[in-house]
Amino acid sequence: MIVGAFKFKVNEKYREEFEKLYAHARKYVSMIDGYEGHEVFYRENGHNMLVVYFRDKDSFIKWDEHPEHKKYKQRGKEEIFESYDVSVGEIFERHKK
Repeated sequence: MIVGAFKFKVNEKYREEFEKLYAHARKYVSMIDGYEGHEVFYRENGHNMLVVYFRDKDSFIKWDEHPEHKKYKQRGKEEIFESYDVSVGEIFERHKK
């Protein structure tokens, strides 16, 4: 399993645009074979966390290289995000109840 952790803070000036792009991205990511879901955690200080789960590296790469996702990442880097920190890793052990 591959997990991507995306910590971000949206520039309030671009909040509406972010919400539109995020809603659209949720639609196409769910169509990728190997996508297993995501969770979003919101903090009062605006530093939020999105955690996304993929079955394997190939399915994650399909998402990462998707033309729409690439376009949205670039837009985010240019203006939408005040800050961001992305970490991606392979899960080698998991415990669940």
